[in-house]
Amino acid sequence: MPSKTMSIAAEEIMPANTSRKSIVFLNEDNTDSVYIKKERSENATVSATDHDYKIGPGGVIALNNVNDGTQAIRSRWTGIASANTPRIAYFETEDIER
Repeated sequence: MPSKTMSIAAEEIMPANTSRKSIVFLNEDNTDSVYIKKERSENATVSATDHDYKIGPGGVIALNNVNDGTQAIRSRWTGIASANTPRIAYFETEDIER
């Protein structure tokens, strides 16, 4: 599962992908939260007051195209840390073989 350190500045976690079927986000930090958002604009607008999900310490969010819709799955996702530099891991599945 790839991972990245988040900062207190909004940034992209994963780009849009029209072949994506599911996504999992895992906050690997033990103390800080991460806010994530399915972006609808070119700029990263995620914040502590404007987000789709708050992933608490050790928390997981899993989305798939059957339960959550293809628009949510295929979109670009951004994130921001509540404080410090928590690490977020992410995993995506696709409907194609490479």
